[in-house]
Amino acid sequence: MEHVEPTVGVRVELEYQLTRQDMRQALRARAKVSAAERRLRIITAVVAVLMAASAVLRLADGRGPDFQLALGVYAVVALGVLRPLLMVRQFLKLAIRHGGCRTLADDRGVTVTNAGGSNALNWTAASRYAETRDTFVLLSADKNASCLTVLPKRGAREAGGVDTLRALLDRHISRI
Repeated sequence: MEHVEPTVGVRVELEYQLTRQDMRQALRARAKVSAAERRLRIITAVVAVLMAASAVLRLADGRGPDFQLALGVYAVVALGVLRPLLMVRQFLKLAIRHGGCRTLADDRGVTVTNAGGSNALNWTAASRYAETRDTFVLLSADKNASCLTVLPKRGAREAGGVDTLRALLDRHISRI
C-alpha cells in the first residue's frame, strides 16, 4: 500500500533572525503560564516583604539599620530584575549561534530550520500559543511551558502572512 501525505492546505513561510526583543516578549508570555515562574514570583515577593518588614521593625525598635538585612533586600530585588535579563541573554546567545531561521507552518505543524539543524513540531507538541506585539510564541502543554518556539511576525515572507499564520494557529491550537 502506498503512503499518501496528507493534503496541505494553508502554509506560511517565515525567515528571520531572533532579536533581544523577540526573546524578551517570548519569555514574558511563557512566564504568564509557567507554574514555576509563578511560584518564583510569589516567593521573591514574600521574601522581599518579610525582609522589608523586618527592617521597618528594627528601625521602629531604635536598633538602627542592619547592613546584612539591607544587603539581603537588595539581593532579592536585584534577583527579580536581573534574572529575566539573564534568561533573555542566554536564549538569545543560543539563537544567534544557530543563525537565521526558516520556518514553515502548515496543517501538519511547524518546522524550524537553521544552521544548527531542523526541528519539526506537530500541533500536539506545541498545543497552545500566545501572541505578543511582535511575535507568536508556541508553548508546550506542560505546566511549566518548558518548550517554546518564537515566530516573529516580521519574518512573514508574503503579504497577509501574519493573518494567515494567526488563522492557522487558531485552527490547530489554543490561544492563551
